[in-house]
Amino acid sequence: MVIVNTAGYKIDEYINELGSKAPVPGGGGASAVAGALSAALAGMVCNLTVGKKSYIAVEDDVKRILEDMNKHMESFIRLSDKDAEVFYPLSQAYGFKPQNNEEKKLHEENMEKLLFNAAMVPLDIMKEAYSMLGTIDFLAKKGSKLAVSDAGVAVSMLRSAVCGAMMNVVINVKYMKDRIKAQNILDEASELLENTMNKADIIYREVLEVLL
Repeated sequence: MVIVNTAGYKIDEYINELGSKAPVPGGGGASAVAGALSAALAGMVCNLTVGKKSYIAVEDDVKRILEDMNKHMESFIRLSDKDAEVFYPLSQAYGFKPQNNEEKKLHEENMEKLLFNAAMVPLDIMKEAYSMLGTIDFLAKKGSKLAVSDAGVAVSMLRSAVCGAMMNVVINVKYMKDRIKAQNILDEASELLENTMNKADIIYREVLEVLL
């Protein structure tokens, strides 16, 4: 089994692989990469704020945020790789044709596990992204004014990460046999989506108003 390691790609190689017919990387991994880009941009705002006399009052907070953003970047990269890891066997299982009832039963059980795993990774991407919103809002308001547009791009990328991951949650829970478990996952994802979109849109518009 071939697993795509996001960290091992140059950006052009990753994009080309993403655009190919290979099953991985796909939309889930790309959503995690969007989250990593958001964290990187937030980190850049931090680095442009620390050490400036005008922002000495928030320097300690910004330093802590910078550490957190580095952790978020690492988490998103791991999640991107994890998405490829769990989706690849699912993509192979879709092509399996059971020859008898016993194989059919085992295949259905295996598919249920694979679909669950493939839904949980994008759900984790959504959780990781949502946890960053308050921090990016802080940076947009208190960070270097020279980088306020970068904070706006960061929140835009974060919104994309959540919206993209939601698609991957939905497509996988749709085919789960355990409808109660599937609905619970979908309900959690839907709440994260709504809260993220509402808060991200507010932050984005506030940043845009500052720039205008």
